[in-house]
Amino acid sequence: MGNNYQSIKRLIDLWETYEEETSQQELLGFADWLNNKIKQNPELNIKQAKRRFTNEEPDNLLIINNLDEPTRFLEYISRISKLHDFYIKKFFTDISINNRLEFFFLYTVNEKKRAKKTELINTHLVDYTTGMDTIKRLVNNGLLDETNDETDKRAKQLIITDEGKRVLEIALKKVNDEVHMFLACISMNKWKKTLSVFEEINNFHSKIYQTHNDKNSAELLNLMDSLKHLHK
Repeated sequence: MGNNYQSIKRLIDLWETYEEETSQQELLGFADWLNNKIKQNPELNIKQAKRRFTNEEPDNLLIINNLDEPTRFLEYISRISKLHDFYIKKFFTDISINNRLEFFFLYTVNEKKRAKKTELINTHLVDYTTGMDTIKRLVNNGLLDETNDETDKRAKQLIITDEGKRVLEIALKKVNDEVHMFLACISMNKWKKTLSVFEEINNFHSKIYQTHNDKNSAELLNLMDSLKHLHK
């Protein structure tokens, strides 16, 4: 019963945060908001995740080996990205950014000096809601600020604050430590050999994402058929 009470209390606390951030009181809106929060901060669901994992047979994790090679290749990429996110969160526990996306939003604005919100969202391949929520947190934490667009007075641009620069400097060192730790299991020669492969895949599909994200699966298949001969 104690665990149930704690879960209910956490849910009430999250509802209060939802009301504060959105000024809404709709259950469907809360469900969408909570789903996005858990995607951005998996630790919100960490107790349930730990319980599931401990009850899982270790051999079940090897099911990926039964997939065909192309699917395994992409699944490994996905899993590596999730593991990278998992470690990054641990390195960010004592600073005012929580995850890799917040870090890269901050890093990008610092590099570009000014950036539009949609530009950040498109650059880092995230959905609009997740991107705007991330920007809002960075602004609320005093790491980013909004200023008038010099070419379009109706628009706003993001700039990094002095506090944002301070936090980014700390975060860069932490990311460097995490990256070296993450890749310690493999020699530099090995991962460098794969870098060009990932760059080619990323460059190709990033262009598709930026220019054809409104197409359905059939249209994408036709598009790929027309383009694949260029990348053999």
